[in-house]
Amino acid sequence: DQRLSVSQLIPPKFCSRRAQVGDLLEISYVGIVPQTGMIFDGSAVMINGQAIPGRANDVSLFFVLGKQPFGQFPPGFDVGLADMCVGERRRLLVPPVLAYGSTGLPRRGIPPNATLQYDVTLVSLNGLATPQ
Repeated sequence: DQRLSVSQLIPPKFCSRRAQVGDLLEISYVGIVPQTGMIFDGSAVMINGQAIPGRANDVSLFFVLGKQPFGQFPPGFDVGLADMCVGERRRLLVPPVLAYGSTGLPRRGIPPNATLQYDVTLVSLNGLATPQ
């Protein structure tokens, strides 16, 4: 199946403002290869005792929805976080066609044609951590 799957793990307590393209999102997340159970990415995640390059061992990560640099996250990531609310936690199952395809990402332990699982919490939206 080559469709993105989005499920809500924790609903927001209140939400009148949802994430849109161009919004600054602060997220905490973990990325897993479901086939192997291996964690390959995440905020404040160590792999083989080392922080993930470019993540600076931060507890959360900021990026602009729909405007991230190519390769920062797979293309399915932006689609899966659209309309998210502060405090909400979602699970994204990103199929290979919207992830790293037939090449995978060997340096991170992602095999070719792997589906990826991301569990993502929206911590703040445009710098505001309180539900809007």
